[in-house]
Amino acid sequence: MDTFHTERSAVSRSESFRGTRHVSIARACERWKEIVGEKFLHVDELTVTRFGENVSGLSREIAAVLQPASTQEVQEVVRVAHECRIPLYPISRGCNWGLGSRLPVRSGAVLLDLSRLNRIHEVNAQHHYAVVEPGVTQGQLYDYLCEHHLPLMLNVTGAGRSTSLIGNALERGIGYFSSRADSLSGMEVVMGNGEILRTGFGSWPDSRITHHYKHGIGPGLDSLFVQSNLGIVTRAGVELLPAPEAHAALIVSLRDETKLGEFINRLADLRRRGAIQTVIHVGNRYRTEITLAPLLCERLQTETSDFQTMKASVEALLAAEGFGSWSAVIGLLGTSAHLQASLDEVKRELSELGRISVLTDLKIRGAKKILNALSFLPWARRKSAILDATEPLYGLSKGIPTDAALGSLYWPIGELPPKKQARPDRDGGGMLYFLPMMPLEGNVAVEMMDLTKGICDRFGFQPATTLNVVDTRTLEAVISLSFDRRKPDQVKAAHDCMEQLHALYVEKGYPPYRVGIQSMNRVVDLNNPFWKVIHDLKHVFDPHHIIAPGRYNLL
Repeated sequence: MDTFHTERSAVSRSESFRGTRHVSIARACERWKEIVGEKFLHVDELTVTRFGENVSGLSREIAAVLQPASTQEVQEVVRVAHECRIPLYPISRGCNWGLGSRLPVRSGAVLLDLSRLNRIHEVNAQHHYAVVEPGVTQGQLYDYLCEHHLPLMLNVTGAGRSTSLIGNALERGIGYFSSRADSLSGMEVVMGNGEILRTGFGSWPDSRITHHYKHGIGPGLDSLFVQSNLGIVTRAGVELLPAPEAHAALIVSLRDETKLGEFINRLADLRRRGAIQTVIHVGNRYRTEITLAPLLCERLQTETSDFQTMKASVEALLAAEGFGSWSAVIGLLGTSAHLQASLDEVKRELSELGRISVLTDLKIRGAKKILNALSFLPWARRKSAILDATEPLYGLSKGIPTDAALGSLYWPIGELPPKKQARPDRDGGGMLYFLPMMPLEGNVAVEMMDLTKGICDRFGFQPATTLNVVDTRTLEAVISLSFDRRKPDQVKAAHDCMEQLHALYVEKGYPPYRVGIQSMNRVVDLNNPFWKVIHDLKHVFDPHHIIAPGRYNLL
């Protein structure tokens, strides 16, 4: 059980924040202890330090950590904070890796950890939605669908099983099928005075269509709570997908790096014609390497412990298997007839540009059977390792969450993931993300990738990049820098490089759609009428400015 430090130590950790100077946080903690229980209020140095660990190499001062278990407890916690003027920073599961993890934007806040709000309130198989709390993970909901044999799929991300569905959607995360923010409906929101607001038709006590038609009647409020600090979302509907009759995943490896622009344009054309209806993920060679290499080493059970030898072997294996400078992962869903027609169209468009591998459940089972029978042959073992390593990516394209990609935090610093559960925030791997949006045009992609490489070269980094064809008009770039955060010079270089990338993309007219806690001041500007309105709305929803100060807002 956690113990309290003295009132003096508790106050000293919070005095750096402007709103807490006139009120003793220790007195607030005594009241919070009655609300959440002593076991779920943490001010001890060990716990506070653990919550401050992050892969981004950032540091913030955390005053305390609260872990409520219900919306009612969140309301009561907020009322105390409102009365005492103590800032709260809500997190869902804290897996905002590469963008700050669990850290608040500004020092001195109390972390409001919502991971205990982990109830699945409803799953509607007929109308394809679930109603969940912010602590519900994509792994948890996937397991629920499997256990109850429901013909539904999740719009998953590759971030891992333990990530929050609502938390990622509120950050506008991009899933394997669509943007997640668009899938939310009927939010339950605790405002800055502790009152509850329900959006859409959720505001009607007896509504039976809250999650059928998200807009309700009157002005729509849902978007105000996406990437904002205007309230704390404690429940929401999440759209699900009907399980298709047929499914396949394609891996298309570009043969000639100079053809990237044409490759993107052809993918865009296929998306616009409806041959492909899911998000297309186009990763560069380094993204492929850091994702697959840890899995390959595990499967091959190499006898050498020398990392450089392993690295050379993996790179040679990936090259031999045809992974090119850029590789696209494409999910195809629908009826068997639709799938075959889409597959034929994709092959006609892309076969001259890249090598196409088609994965289906039947093909994977057949290949495994053959390769297991021939496992005494070295080439068969290599093929089997490649198949095992790519299978989690195939699973993502059919809505199966996985932790497989977490190994990408270890490989760049010359380590393999721990045999037990990976702990990205606690281990030595560092990562920063930059996430700009661009028009879906091949020439723009080529220009920006060349400029990105130039900046990263100057700072000594090899960017791992994925270009996501989000819809028929938009290309999302996911650019990550890997570094050893135990080395201060690497941490500084990574942050400096990110600053340059941010400046470059803004100058070119392609600002980021999502930023880390260290970059809020680069996107918020009171001189801009847009942010002036957001600033004014803060006074309405959170009059004492206690919720996540500085998060996508000036207050």
